[in-house]
Amino acid sequence: MLSLAIPGPLFAEEETEVTEVTEATEEEVLEPIMYFEVTPNILTFYQGTGRKIGYVVVQINIAVRGQENYDLIELHVPLIQDNLIDFFNQQDKSVIQPFSEREKLRLEAKASVEAVLKEETGKDIIENLLFTNYVYQ
Repeated sequence: MLSLAIPGPLFAEEETEVTEVTEATEEEVLEPIMYFEVTPNILTFYQGTGRKIGYVVVQINIAVRGQENYDLIELHVPLIQDNLIDFFNQQDKSVIQPFSEREKLRLEAKASVEAVLKEETGKDIIENLLFTNYVYQ
């Protein structure tokens, strides 16, 4: 009779330990953010007023979580550069020059890169896209 009473509390303690381990691993899953600098800087022309053409040079850093995603960004740099050049080339002066439009432009560039990478890799890997230098004329 005593042997039947002992296993009950032991099983209850094991369940508690398993739950604690599961919660700890969920917290550890979050990997650190890493920044990938797209080099060389994006340089392209945009439509100015009338027949004038302007140019824009943008230094871009892409934030990703973990080494695996960083490696994917590094692997697909030519695709990212091509996408960003096309993106900025399609903009006009009213979007490129005003400071008030910069955040909207950054978010649209991020969405454009996310879409092309999602198509290529099948997953969302970008946490953020940052303009670390922005020059236009």
